[in-house]
Amino acid sequence: MTAPPGPPGPSPALVPGEVRGYRRFRLTDDGLCPPVQLDAGPWSGPVERARCAVDEEHVPPQWGCGCGLYGWYHPSHTGLGTGWGNVTAVVAARGRVILGDSGFRAAAARVVAVSLPRGTGPRRRRRWERLLAERHPGVSVYRSRRRMVRRHPPEDLSGLGIEVRPSPAVRHLWTALALWLSGVLVVWSVAALSRGALLRMGPVEWLGVLACFVAWQATVVRLVCRASSPPAGGTRGEPPWSDDGGRGTG
Repeated sequence: MTAPPGPPGPSPALVPGEVRGYRRFRLTDDGLCPPVQLDAGPWSGPVERARCAVDEEHVPPQWGCGCGLYGWYHPSHTGLGTGWGNVTAVVAARGRVILGDSGFRAAAARVVAVSLPRGTGPRRRRRWERLLAERHPGVSVYRSRRRMVRRHPPEDLSGLGIEVRPSPAVRHLWTALALWLSGVLVVWSVAALSRGALLRMGPVEWLGVLACFVAWQATVVRLVCRASSPPAGGTRGEPPWSDDGGRGTG
């Protein structure tokens, strides 16, 4: 059951069902470990239940606390395949779920499917498949993230007032690459100028060139940082790092 989005306050009415989400894990010999809360240990069993590491008195998730098991509505929010874990998983959240603009925090969740890391050899793949089958009965294991997403596409949450949209991170990365290449071409063009043309440039012109160079570098860095998605989606009315306090979050 999931709670419709709303302002912090008393527990809202619940609606039946599960919410599909996507998240990253670190797949190790111990199983699927959260990439941030390393001391929480791996997820295990058919259903993982959240436990707040800050205040054990309340039941997660709670508004303003950050506890709970996180997930993104759209797989593109899990990043570009680097950082924040080495595998992408499909999870189904249940119980009390706080819904945000791009992700959620839940009281409980189960692993539905996992895409193995790129370049996994046959022997290691069979080992991971056995491990995942033992820890998460019924989980589907895929060699390709793209195939997994085709089999488990994002849900339509318009009935809950949520528009599921892809992450702008990929667009930011391509924009940064195009801007960087354009800047390199400009630098090479300046370097190709004749010695006489360079000597005729006064202090004002050189200051302008320096300012443009600094602005170019700063813009590229800013776009790359925006393309590096954090591991947890923001919830409405809460900070974007939504899972710092819950066991099994990352």
